Amino acid sequence: MTVAVATTRVSASMVLAIVDEARAKNYGSGIIGIRGVPDRAITADLQHQGQTVRVRAAESALAARELLGDHRGGDWLVVVTDRDDGDLGAGILAHFIWQRLRSPDPWEAVRTRFAATGIDPALTSRPDNRELATALVAATPQAGWPAAPAGVLTRTHALGAVAATHLGFDTDTADVLGVLRWSIAAQSVASLGALRRSVGDLLADTTLDWIAQRAGSAAGPIRALLSRGELADVVPLGLVLRLLTADRYDAPTAHQAQLALVRLEPRWGDPRPSPVALAALGQAADTLLSDLIHDRRADDDVARSLDRADVILTQLHAEPLARYSELLAGGLRARFVALADALRRAIASPGHVDNTNTVETAWAAVQAHRLGATTPLRVPFKAAVRLVRWLAEVDPSPGVASDAAALGSLVRQYLDSAAWADAAINDAFGGVDDPSLSSALHAVVTVAQKRRRAQERRFARALASAPLSTGRGVAADSGTIWYLEHLLPGCVIPLARKAPVLLLVLDGMSAAVATEILSDATTRLGWLEAALPGAGNRRRSAALAALPSVTEVSRAALLTGRLTRGQQSEELHGYAELTAKGGKITARLFHKKAVDTTAAGWSVSPGVGGAIDDIELALVTVVLNTIDDALDRSDPAGTVWTADAVKHLEPLLARAAAAGRTVIVTSDHGHIVERRQGTQRSYPNISSARSRPATAPVQDDEIEVSGPRVLTDSQRAVLAVDETLRYGPLKAGYHGGASAAEVVVPVAVLVPDETRNRAGLELLLPQEPAWWLTSAPAPRRPAEPPAQKAATTKSRGVRQDSPTLFDLGPQATEQPAVTLGHAIVTSSVYKAQRRITGRLIVTDDQIASIIDALVGAAANRLAPTLAAQALGVAQTRLRGALTQVQQLLNIEGYAVLAAEPATGTVMLDVTLLTEQFEVPA
Repeated sequence: MTVAVATTRVSASMVLAIVDEARAKNYGSGIIGIRGVPDRAITADLQHQGQTVRVRAAESALAARELLGDHRGGDWLVVVTDRDDGDLGAGILAHFIWQRLRSPDPWEAVRTRFAATGIDPALTSRPDNRELATALVAATPQAGWPAAPAGVLTRTHALGAVAATHLGFDTDTADVLGVLRWSIAAQSVASLGALRRSVGDLLADTTLDWIAQRAGSAAGPIRALLSRGELADVVPLGLVLRLLTADRYDAPTAHQAQLALVRLEPRWGDPRPSPVALAALGQAADTLLSDLIHDRRADDDVARSLDRADVILTQLHAEPLARYSELLAGGLRARFVALADALRRAIASPGHVDNTNTVETAWAAVQAHRLGATTPLRVPFKAAVRLVRWLAEVDPSPGVASDAAALGSLVRQYLDSAAWADAAINDAFGGVDDPSLSSALHAVVTVAQKRRRAQERRFARALASAPLSTGRGVAADSGTIWYLEHLLPGCVIPLARKAPVLLLVLDGMSAAVATEILSDATTRLGWLEAALPGAGNRRRSAALAALPSVTEVSRAALLTGRLTRGQQSEELHGYAELTAKGGKITARLFHKKAVDTTAAGWSVSPGVGGAIDDIELALVTVVLNTIDDALDRSDPAGTVWTADAVKHLEPLLARAAAAGRTVIVTSDHGHIVERRQGTQRSYPNISSARSRPATAPVQDDEIEVSGPRVLTDSQRAVLAVDETLRYGPLKAGYHGGASAAEVVVPVAVLVPDETRNRAGLELLLPQEPAWWLTSAPAPRRPAEPPAQKAATTKSRGVRQDSPTLFDLGPQATEQPAVTLGHAIVTSSVYKAQRRITGRLIVTDDQIASIIDALVGAAANRLAPTLAAQALGVAQTRLRGALTQVQQLLNIEGYAVLAAEPATGTVMLDVTLLTEQFEVPA
């Protein structure tokens, strides 16, 4: 009686491995006998390297003889039988290559597949090694396995090849971060399922165990999760472990974390991972996600992991711990909840230092969260924090009388601070969809609007009492606040005689909108802001619209240079007279239709582009209507006013930069926003939604104006002041009233760069108010007492009246007598350092100013904008100025003053400063 002598499953891969062995012995085709169990063998016709391999089972010698008769020359026939050689007989064996049955050795097939001369015993010593070998053969990819290095097939090489080929695991980064990165990829779960279906669980589980070993000290919990089929939970659970294993909690919180760890124990099986291993997984998961969160290609993987981690934390009844996470969405929301509470307290007790500091601490926690920079909640809450800072400052306007003499001061205050507050109110007003957070924003905005309403009423009273027919404008400490009709003849045309100018009239642009557009132009687009000739105090200039502040009045006055009313035809005619006859310059004016292009491929019409390119054309004026149009048809408050949000603006700026033109950005009037908080008060014969005839009594939220700059038939009108008042139908926004938001017109000058500043204009300091950037007091700009300045400049061989590279204009205030900065620059060590470094352009006063600003700043750190303000330089010159400051302060290379490469934040080591210069702290 004959019995089966082999039980190894004969697979297609095993068959082809033996065929390849025969081919290696120079057999081109033939018959191969394999010992195996017939009912565990495949029956198939396989295509292999251009030949057919017919695999057939034979349960007896007779069946084997019949198969021999069916063999076709040129192909391979593989006979699988459980008979022994004696049973088959010499006649049948003579037809077989090797004249005997081959007993398939799966490890021999593996060795051949990996082109190895030997196999490491670590791979073959496990009890189920033959099944593992069979699976390795079955898993052979079409291109074959990579050859074993040095001829010896190791466990790492074999299983690493499976992991790379079938599971997409990157063996070049086979550390704990590589393991975790692979685990969160969506295709990893699918690839693992495909491997299990094709070759079974043994090879899949063995490969997963090998992958887990790559994780070092975190291998235990990773292996446990992989063995349970929880591949997708490795990183999410790691994020949870980061919270549960932290050691920074108070006793109740630590107890809560410990309970959650106990609830996790069933997931680990036996043996349980050590606390060190759990902490290692938590640290690695946190590190990985902190890095990937900035990689847009990993957005889906990151979002899936974070969402799952929040779910796991909830399942463990440990949601309160989320507030300690800098990654989980639950942690970010908890931080916003804390910020909202701080905002409410700050508004309830205005001016309370502790409450203001709590707001800053809560906001810093939001910013520290990895999702803080991308969440939609960031914009309204950042605006609310800024408004709390603004509200914490003393409002200077109540101390200014609401009369003619006060108008210039109030315009300056609006442009320098209140316009930025309006921009913040717009951002915060949009709100969020979470009631518990919305109430905090509502509280802040309500108080800010109350202050702005009081400021606007003071401005309107000053506007009404000013002699609006005298001179070219209103005096202010920053130079003239132009009457809009004098801006072209008195300022723009004289500048165009010195350098070619592009004048951009953004119809309806308020000073608040201008803060956003100009910030985008000077940061993203790289333009430099400069001062109008004659502007003092290095501040952005302004003009006052003609009244009522509507387009047919104010734009006509701007473009014709006289008080008049009219539409585009009157503007074109008056502009031509003003520039050619009065100004004696060549100029062109383009309205909306002339700017639009119908030619494919052109961002602006060839006519406008050609005019800008022609620098013999002294002045090109372009009117852009996007903002004014938004008051009728869209949402001016909800729009992010970047340069590309205004149709044609960005390509016009690019064309002007290419031509080297100086650009003046201005408007004809501003606007207020409809917030659904006001009511309509109807009157007959209104001149706009915000102006009416002076026929009915004037109420508290209105003002009456009169005089030659009021272009009504009677030269009198009543103008709305509060933004809640309108006379016409509901729109998205309005203009025509007497608020500073409508009447004050921003005037900004931009130059492409310092080398193409053809008119030699002074560059401006960053224009943001200090509260816009930080809660710290505004940096004091450098100044010197006259006597000290004369002595200092003389000692350096510089003429007293000659401007320096980093000196942007006359100083406005005197240096305090006793400050750390003053002590440093008057110390003997500093004076010696001055002599060593030689002639530097940066002044002692600038050195003292930046030191004092850093000493007063939180953690002795200043954002680049504030550092530029403290030094009194344009931000484009900050790096050069800081280099010179470091030459003086960083004695022998010690980093007394430094700048962070990534953010540009300027840092001061006060202890080292006082030690180096031998002055008391």
